[in-house]
Amino acid sequence: MGIKDDGLKSVIRKIEMLEHRMYTHPLHKDSSLESLYDLCEKKALIIGEIKSVRKELKKTKTILQVDELKCRKRVLRRLGYATASDVIELKGRVACELSSGDELLLTEMIFNGVFNDLTVQQCVALLSCFVFEEKSDELPKLTEELAGPLRQMQESARRIGKVSEEAKLEIDVETYVESFKPHIMDVVFAWANGASFSQICKMTDAFEGSIIRCMRRLEELLRQMCQASKAIGNTELENKFAEGIIKIKRDIVFAASLYL
Repeated sequence: MGIKDDGLKSVIRKIEMLEHRMYTHPLHKDSSLESLYDLCEKKALIIGEIKSVRKELKKTKTILQVDELKCRKRVLRRLGYATASDVIELKGRVACELSSGDELLLTEMIFNGVFNDLTVQQCVALLSCFVFEEKSDELPKLTEELAGPLRQMQESARRIGKVSEEAKLEIDVETYVESFKPHIMDVVFAWANGASFSQICKMTDAFEGSIIRCMRRLEELLRQMCQASKAIGNTELENKFAEGIIKIKRDIVFAASLYL
């Protein structure tokens, strides 16, 4: 036809190359080629369906997350962390300072004055419920000076759970309350009162490493509680948590190396 276009020549060369690959392929003369082709076609269709279903699943998850976000915002409004127009209130700013424990419960306890009448040792022991996550078979026999604050914390947790439930957030109130474990309250209380590491190890079935890890996380939480107290201008509470850091940050628990 006398066509001298370079583009056409390139396309013809590609066709020739693909035909050569097709004709020299081992399956070209295979008697089961047609059935294998049908299977390959079905596989391609199934892969396409999987991609489509995954997209639908992603959309559904996004919708669920949006619904959950609406419920959480409703909880924050009802508890006074944000206004109806989603402007952060003082309680919300305090909650922003906390990340090592349940922000809502800790903030509620600060604003309800739970820590005001407690000693430094009682505060430290109570905060251990937020950082201890290990499994333990036995509950400690707490004295009234520890059992009282624990009951106050559980009442605040139950209130948050009920508000969350009313806001249509999927939550089991009792499971939420029980997620704050008081298993080493007496251990931390004794440590804050100057007990030795060997003494507190005998008070619990928790591993020594778990106790050390808990104490270090507790120290971080106390630092955040200092910042939260500072945010509301409560110097007395800030000093109390700062003193708590001094009382627990000692000895082998905070040693840089066990070989020193």
